[in-house]
Amino acid sequence: MKAYILAGGLGTRLYPYSLMVPKPLLAYGSKSIIEHVLDNATKDSLVDEVIIAISGREGLFRAVLGERYKGIKIRYHESDEPLGTAGQLLDAARQEQETFLCLYSDSIIDFSPKEAINAHRSAKAIATVFTYVMPVKLRYGVIDVADGKVKGWKEKPEVMERIAAGGFIFEPEFLKYIKGKKFGMNRAIIAAIEAGETVASFDVKGFVDLGSRDIYLAEAKKKALEYGDIP
Repeated sequence: MKAYILAGGLGTRLYPYSLMVPKPLLAYGSKSIIEHVLDNATKDSLVDEVIIAISGREGLFRAVLGERYKGIKIRYHESDEPLGTAGQLLDAARQEQETFLCLYSDSIIDFSPKEAINAHRSAKAIATVFTYVMPVKLRYGVIDVADGKVKGWKEKPEVMERIAAGGFIFEPEFLKYIKGKKFGMNRAIIAAIEAGETVASFDVKGFVDLGSRDIYLAEAKKKALEYGDIP
């Protein structure tokens, strides 16, 4: 099975760091972010080739990752310009003929590829969206109202939500729902649902989004603490 890793974004939410180094190559612990993504993608020995979709600076990716990762072939696909998430995938995978894995390059997901592909096939889905249940703190107080009267007030409560975790399994037929270069993955998924296709979900065990500067710095510091006190 092939794995497509979408690494062609501009990384504007991580400026100024991503101006110097592509976002997926920024350090997270003792490895780059994309190496953690590759570690999870290649568990269970299902993936035999990785295609990294980029929009420039190929030399930097090659310098870090080379042509193989833990014995698995890496191929680079460079688009002519930065594209939307779904647009990147279409540009890189338009000739794909088999079921494939797709991962964002700034989301580190703890999952079993074997379990994910089994769930996808059991659901007979054209697409499976990786999801993660996590607490989301609302920005505002929530007012409980009944018959025009206030019955309660919850100040900025936390609610449990199932969020998109930056990973997918697709059948090649899904690509027909990507309608343009700037297309986002959410629009393609919605288009498939509206066409009556089966889109499944698969809950992952862990999820870290490193796509924005504040979160990246906080998570990188937490990762560094795992090594203990180093004089």
